[in-house]
Amino acid sequence: MIKVERLKIIVCTVVASIFITGCEQEAAQEAPMQMPFKENTWVRKEAIKKSEVFSPIQQETLPIDDSLVKQLKTVSTPIELNNEKECLAQASALDQRRTKVQKRGGLWHAFEKVAEAKKYSDYGMQLDSQLNRMVFSLQYICRATKGIPLDGWSRTIVSQIEKDGKEKAYEYYINLGRDRHDVEKWISFGEMVIESKKRSISYESVSKSISRSANMVSLYEELSLKVLDEESFKSFLTQASTLLSVIKDSFVSDSNIAISIKEENFLSIHDLEADSA
Repeated sequence: MIKVERLKIIVCTVVASIFITGCEQEAAQEAPMQMPFKENTWVRKEAIKKSEVFSPIQQETLPIDDSLVKQLKTVSTPIELNNEKECLAQASALDQRRTKVQKRGGLWHAFEKVAEAKKYSDYGMQLDSQLNRMVFSLQYICRATKGIPLDGWSRTIVSQIEKDGKEKAYEYYINLGRDRHDVEKWISFGEMVIESKKRSISYESVSKSISRSANMVSLYEELSLKVLDEESFKSFLTQASTLLSVIKDSFVSDSNIAISIKEENFLSIHDLEADSA
């Protein structure tokens, strides 16, 4: 009897579990399917063009005054130069004048202090840097009329190339364990120096470069002191744009400044003396 009763309990339990499981499956089938919650987000429907991502902000190009260009390029005040000392004195005088302006903030500050001119302040920044470059080039050429000026280390390199030739000089430094790329730069520099010894730039020619540059420094000073109003604003922008154009052009059109730029670029790119240490 006990065994029969146990069997009945087991059978009832199995039947009940089957029934419950069937009911759960039916309920699951009848329940509507729940979609995942969709967050409300903004999506741009239009296609994004490459130009919207990569295009730089276009700055308005300011006009150039052709009559002012002619005036700035004219040698108005002849300067008598007879030697390096006199040449450096004139170039250094220009350097002092441009330094005085830049201690007040330079032309960048002149643009920045006027709300309407701020969007053109890149012109002011370029004027400051390019005028510096021009004046430094004049100081350089005063010392380089007969060739690239040398210090103790560079004299050693040049004299060795002149004495033994570039191939033997190259081999000498390689045998000392110096880096091949450094030695190649030294040899290139030595050849440039030797070639530069052939030139003889007259101080009369340099005086014309300084005179033209003095015109540009004068306008630079004038623009830095201008008090801008509605009437003078347009003139200020045109004069600044013209000055920048003439300064940049002098790096190519003025042969003395062009030589300086070329040689100083080489020396700044290749820190030769540091490489030799």
